[in-house]
Amino acid sequence: MTRVVLITGSTDGIGRATARQLAAGGMHVIVHGRSKTKVDLALGKLREELPGAQLDGLSFDLGTLAGVRRGAEEVQKLVPELHVLVNNAGIFANERALNSDGIELTLAVNYIAPFLLTELLAPRLIASAAAAGVPSRVIDVASVAHTRGRIHVADLQLSGSWTGYAAYAQSKLAIVMHAMSVAEKRDPAELVAYSLHPGVIATKLLRQGFGPVQGASVEKGAQAIAVLAGGEIVGEPSGSYFSDGVATPPSVAARDPQTREALWNAAARLAKL
Repeated sequence: MTRVVLITGSTDGIGRATARQLAAGGMHVIVHGRSKTKVDLALGKLREELPGAQLDGLSFDLGTLAGVRRGAEEVQKLVPELHVLVNNAGIFANERALNSDGIELTLAVNYIAPFLLTELLAPRLIASAAAAGVPSRVIDVASVAHTRGRIHVADLQLSGSWTGYAAYAQSKLAIVMHAMSVAEKRDPAELVAYSLHPGVIATKLLRQGFGPVQGASVEKGAQAIAVLAGGEIVGEPSGSYFSDGVATPPSVAARDPQTREALWNAAARLAKL
């Protein structure tokens, strides 16, 4: 049975490298991007590099709730089964902006979108697990920056204290906590979730957010994701956080169950679930 994986933000960078590695390994990969032009271009190149690989593409905007909802519908129309969701897409903003839902954009793209997409696709993931006889997986691409993040439960949008780094670090802490909460709320025989820091990788986001920092190749960053998404077995419990491929305790803040629950409830409200 061919396993199906959706990788958000996979037209370039780590996402594209992950798509290539998983498709080369025999998985049916759905490439995602905001722009249809970029998705088509990425698909064309991947098909040239990997003749015979099972590849599809979808374009939808993770920056709005309507875009995420439309995307979830399109995924379910495109494939009858979905076994892995890789929440890879992310941004680093240098100016505070709100999306059309009134949600601060870093929070919207880096946390609310994967939160909502996971919830909307969970029934399909769980049904696919039953058919396959193994749990489906959610992989949240986080960052070591989560260790410097703080969840401002009363002001997730940082209306009074926004900086690009504070917003980014909070969103990455939130996505680590998301994997932990999914692990707590779902039967691990049906759905497991993991988060990871893929390493300091030379991507567009690294340049935008952190300047001229030397990073490793996108292929190296993709390896850690591909192992969690495509490996036969992950020898760590659901909810685990990985740094450079090794299971590692997440930050102390991530391990606060009360904050995790408050964050989940706030995200459900913002996502209008």
